[in-house]
Amino acid sequence: MRRPPPSFPDLPVEVLMEIFQFATYLHDSESILPLDPFIPQQISHNALGPNTALSTVRTKCALVLVCRSWRNVAIPLLYRHLVIRSPRRGTLLLSSLTSRLPTPVGTTPSDYGRFARHLEIHTHSRGSDTYNFLLTICRVIQRCPNLRILSGSWNHALPSGFRQSISQMCGSNIRELLWSELYPNHLELAKFMTDFQNLQVLDLSRVTSAYDKSTPVSLPSVQSLIISTHAGSVSLATSMTMPKLHTLVLRLETPKLDSKSSDYLKSFLKIRGVALKTLHILPLMGDQNALEDFHILFEDCSCLETVTFHVNSTPTFQHPSVRRIGVCGLNSDAFEYGKTTNGNTCLKTLADRSLYPCLETVRTVDYLVENHSSSLDHFIWWSERFEHRGVDFQDGAGVVWMYNETQDVQGAGGVPSNDISKNHE
Repeated sequence: MRRPPPSFPDLPVEVLMEIFQFATYLHDSESILPLDPFIPQQISHNALGPNTALSTVRTKCALVLVCRSWRNVAIPLLYRHLVIRSPRRGTLLLSSLTSRLPTPVGTTPSDYGRFARHLEIHTHSRGSDTYNFLLTICRVIQRCPNLRILSGSWNHALPSGFRQSISQMCGSNIRELLWSELYPNHLELAKFMTDFQNLQVLDLSRVTSAYDKSTPVSLPSVQSLIISTHAGSVSLATSMTMPKLHTLVLRLETPKLDSKSSDYLKSFLKIRGVALKTLHILPLMGDQNALEDFHILFEDCSCLETVTFHVNSTPTFQHPSVRRIGVCGLNSDAFEYGKTTNGNTCLKTLADRSLYPCLETVRTVDYLVENHSSSLDHFIWWSERFEHRGVDFQDGAGVVWMYNETQDVQGAGGVPSNDISKNHE
């Protein structure tokens, strides 16, 4: 007799949604803020590696084709993050959002736009400067009433009224905004920004045109700001009023600050530095040279509690309030005490109690001890040195590696004779 074909397990919708979200999760789709460096990292046991934008879309498309019940669960995930990279893609997306679905009594609107939470727009393709493309974008936004994140990079001058149309349609709903114009009209841009009164995260790191301070912008709800060291980005941030700002993400664009960028940054920190609690400094991509020591500028941030920076640009000034420090770019050579490297110098600086008297935690953000077992003894040596100063020295997984109390340790290098113990945060 023929056996019946295997059927999928009859799982509740909530369980399926959790599984599908885990399989298709991509941080860039959920927020424009960089991933929190203090979230514990894990070793990937997946042969295909972590999710990418392409693999995530492919997985979502596969899920909606399995069966009707899976399609009903996966459709909201498929339309959650919409990306427009060219006028053709914009036209196809609008067609999907305005399509009609067959039903037993006729047809009904697809209503897929209500699932959209993040709209990302790029204008580097041919035809992105045409009126029809901008009209398509407005129509797409009009059919996405629940948008929370808007990312727009404009390589061409925007016509009068386009910004106003966008702010009227989604200004009250947007919580995170990334906006960059190559040829901005400062007066219209200031009015456009002011319309987003509920904005909580603002990314100005791609702004390159110097901003006119005579047109101030008030954003009372912004809590996190992303800027670059470019003069245009910092000048625009300086002209804004953000009373609730507590987190700053600074992207380094050049190895050395020019005089104009330095002046703007000093002005910005003189006004906003006192309120900052968290500072993340993102280094140049692929740059292995020591960066210009401009961290002296952040002495005005007297209430800082959390700082993240690259090993090549370690702050050496005294800071009385920092409690958590995340260090990126460390490798195994940094933990060998006899070597003179940027990583070794960084660790020695952080171990100096006089510079950071309130320091409680140091984490090697992208360094996992389990991936570098040969340097385990050296890592534990530094853990013990930090422990004597009352500081938890954690790897990227949030683990403090130590020897057991009953363990017999031979030699100054620490050669273990029993198991190693590890304590999670």
